Amino acid sequence: MTSMYIRRLIVAMLICLPGYLLIRRPWHFSRRREIVLAVFVLFMTGLLFLTLQGTYGMPKDMLAFAKWRIQNWQAYGINGIPFRTIRSILKYGDLDMILINLVANVLLFVPWGFGLPLLWKRFQSVWAVMAASLLLTVFIETSQLFIGRSVDVDDIILNFLGGCGGGLFYLLNKKLFPGIKELAK
Repeated sequence: MTSMYIRRLIVAMLICLPGYLLIRRPWHFSRRREIVLAVFVLFMTGLLFLTLQGTYGMPKDMLAFAKWRIQNWQAYGINGIPFRTIRSILKYGDLDMILINLVANVLLFVPWGFGLPLLWKRFQSVWAVMAASLLLTVFIETSQLFIGRSVDVDDIILNFLGGCGGGLFYLLNKKLFPGIKELAK
């Protein structure tokens, strides 16, 4: 099951690659930075593809659906109670469920927290990475409300931790490899 998500992520990245190359035309810029930027953009595109797959329709219908879901939140795929899903998965889940729902929700956001300060100077503060990580995961979970996907505060917690972990990983690497600071613009 885990490999299915990895395959879908890679396929989404490969599908977007020609469009990225046509739009960005990276051969005009610094090769090292452009490779890192391409991997970052393609990974994030793949991540959004995975997290925003759902049922789409007319905006009016999607808004009505989201309103109905909020009114019936306990019955229709919304968890607003922190750590409820995490505790349940740790207590009753098998290894695959733990890997997909807990570990993947953290690891998939590490590149976000690492890539932002690596590529852009304005994200080289802890607060900037934390704010960007929170905004991205809240955006994803809110969007899922409109497309029929489950909405879970625990996903926000886990994704946020992943983004912050990526930021910490950047700080460690910045100390070990001072040259990576040159990639940021």
